[in-house]
Amino acid sequence: MMMAVGVFACSAPVEEGKKPISTNTENTNNQIGGEKAPEAAPVATAKTPAAEPKAAMPAGKDGAALIEGSGCRTCHKNDAKLIGPSYQDVAKKYPNTPDNVKMLAEKIIQGGQGNWGEIPMTPHPQISQEDAEAMVKFILIIK
Repeated sequence: MMMAVGVFACSAPVEEGKKPISTNTENTNNQIGGEKAPEAAPVATAKTPAAEPKAAMPAGKDGAALIEGSGCRTCHKNDAKLIGPSYQDVAKKYPNTPDNVKMLAEKIIQGGQGNWGEIPMTPHPQISQEDAEAMVKFILIIK
């Protein structure tokens, strides 16, 4: 298990604006006399067809990424009730229309209570209308 972690850490790409862990640009192994590391042999890979998405993703902002980065998963899951309703249940209740997208985006921003029980949905005023709508568009295609 530890070997896999070490391999991943050594092969992880350097994020923009960050310094690499090593400054060894010649690809040499300084611990065993500075010999150049051998080139890796090419690995044959079988081409497999890409998995089919469940539904077409909405154009524009990535609603799924916005959901993951916003804390929504604290209360919601795709396929099961957590604190709030599952996204599948929301998609079943609300047809994917421009009016519903706008209304649900406003509920994300302003919060609400009563549509899914007595537990209130916390307001998220830091989320823009545009981002909230991208999130709703993603939710409404989950079936």
